[in-house]
Amino acid sequence: MNTPASRCASAAPTMIGMREVADRIGNELADLAAAIHGLQVLISPLLNEAALRNPVHLQELQDIDHIYQKVGNLAEFLAALSLILPRQWTLDPSTASQVITLSALASRLGVAGEVAVSQDHSAGDCDFF
Repeated sequence: MNTPASRCASAAPTMIGMREVADRIGNELADLAAAIHGLQVLISPLLNEAALRNPVHLQELQDIDHIYQKVGNLAEFLAALSLILPRQWTLDPSTASQVITLSALASRLGVAGEVAVSQDHSAGDCDFF
């Protein structure tokens, strides 16, 4: 069976602090919030124009803004947690990072240089939708 745990079974654990893990995830969420905001700025004129014909589009614009706010708040929450988590709390993130199919993201969340690309997805695969 090719589970994340079995793929990491032979690797020596690399322990890092929960503070660092929370900070890494918080940074990724902050980057994601910034990307959502960029998309919101890009499409809001189109949705505002469309809302003149159909008010449902105004709700869609508000939904995008709500998603942006929620992701940003989660980033801030994790950043705050990373400051107060006990230093002695550690874990090996390599097993968890194996389930992430984006290799750059897995590397940033796991142990840099030790995270292998998922065998279920070959390089160059691209899904647009």
